[in-house]
Amino acid sequence: MIFLSFSEILQVILAVNKRKKKNVGWVKQEAIVNSIFQFLEIPGKEDEEFYVSISDCSKYFNGRKNIPHKLKNYLAQQDFSQVVEKFEQRLLQYPETSTVGVAKKLHEMASEQTDVLNSEKQTFLEQEKRLNSFYSQEKYTHYIATTILFSLIHISNIPSCQQEKSSLVDSLHFNQDLEEAIQQGRYYLSYERDIVIHPDMKKKEFKVLVKRLFTSHYPNPVHPHKDKFLLNTFYSTPTLRSNNHFISLKINQIDYSDRVQVLDEDLDTEKHRFPYKRSLLVENLPTSDLYQIDLQTKYFASFPIRFGSFRLHSPAKRFKVTVRIRTNEKRKLCLTLKNFGSFNKQISNIDRIEPNATMAYFENIDWTFPSSGYAYIVKPWNEFWQDFLPQSQQKSAED
Repeated sequence: MIFLSFSEILQVILAVNKRKKKNVGWVKQEAIVNSIFQFLEIPGKEDEEFYVSISDCSKYFNGRKNIPHKLKNYLAQQDFSQVVEKFEQRLLQYPETSTVGVAKKLHEMASEQTDVLNSEKQTFLEQEKRLNSFYSQEKYTHYIATTILFSLIHISNIPSCQQEKSSLVDSLHFNQDLEEAIQQGRYYLSYERDIVIHPDMKKKEFKVLVKRLFTSHYPNPVHPHKDKFLLNTFYSTPTLRSNNHFISLKINQIDYSDRVQVLDEDLDTEKHRFPYKRSLLVENLPTSDLYQIDLQTKYFASFPIRFGSFRLHSPAKRFKVTVRIRTNEKRKLCLTLKNFGSFNKQISNIDRIEPNATMAYFENIDWTFPSSGYAYIVKPWNEFWQDFLPQSQQKSAED
């Protein structure tokens, strides 16, 4: 006997009921999945019934989503026989469901071959004995309930060959919008951000060079246009905006620096937290399957502390950030770099170098999700604080 996955069971239920030309009951994915979880008395939020979205129902049907561990653990802690009895009683209240046809088809599929990996395990031997007993006694509703409950607790819903591919889908932070973005190519195959900080001890300011290297199916996946590159940045003050300067832009190794339009716009300060907008725009680009972007900008920030942060607005299959300090005075400075946000919890693929006086970096070679990013801070060590203060502040501090 083989032990069917939840996906296989769902497809049998739907196929049998449609073949019987049923037009009520278990004839839609959403109705089948949610009825099953309600029959199993899965607790929902507060006083609400447990509900599975249409998107997740589809994933269960197509073997692209595993049962959440919290739900598995809940079911495993219940009395198996009692849950089956309750399920059977609830199912009997739905006479329009073809229980005989479903049970026979499930038994037919399960009897086609032997599950070599699990055939000698006690839990699976007991399940096989239960199913054969129910089937021989024509207890078809018991057979269906037992098959479903056992599958939810013990059987993976994703084929082993798809586990790695589907680990993203199974993430707690994955949702339908993210799935659509990836399916439509609105993501970064690779996104690298290299920040080089030059402290100017005479001017008492940091010059910060930012190099962005990314590959995508669009010039910028945040704005899915094949024929133009558009990057919007928002600032809290006009001064911060004016301190930022465009340096160069290459797309697929072609220099577009002379064609970049730098466009400033002031938004409504009551409606926008960062109302001072700057856009970099290049129009009439030749279409391509992939776009390799090399964008460099710079900005200036005053001493003694430099704080910087960034968030992704599209998913990235690979995400790397490097922060470096270039100065002969680097021994006087302290660098801290932290990454934050939603990463694929299934795989630990984050590499990093702990910050030191010269550089720090982290790299995630698995999926990084939108709103994830980094924050860094550069500041003097306590004994060198005076060296980085403007002259006027030094005097007042000394007084």
